Amino acid sequence: MSSSKVPIEQATALDVELFAIQLGVVKATSFEIKYIILITDSLTAARRAVNASVHSDQAYSLGIVHALRRYFTGYPNCSIHFWNCPSKVQWSLHFLAHENTISYQDCYWTLSSYFS
Repeated sequence: MSSSKVPIEQATALDVELFAIQLGVVKATSFEIKYIILITDSLTAARRAVNASVHSDQAYSLGIVHALRRYFTGYPNCSIHFWNCPSKVQWSLHFLAHENTISYQDCYWTLSSYFS
């Protein structure tokens, strides 16, 4: 398990979810592992994460799809699974990550600075 904090400002909840998924997928695919389990409370973000068609959050999706393409090419028997875990369930690991994320108040970067 790994964690990163990248402060941002003026982002929608979907932007933040996709950004978090992108960070997680890029990090996970950098290891030689066969199975990735991504736990999210936003199935909308999970669907959009692997949708490379034109949409407002396409930059995140393309980063995710690119990382997954390299992953699946390098490890033919690997897989990624998206698990839906609503925050209200308060499942331990997901709840800790959720609470850690929403408690971070000192935001001073923009999302675009990540891609610069």
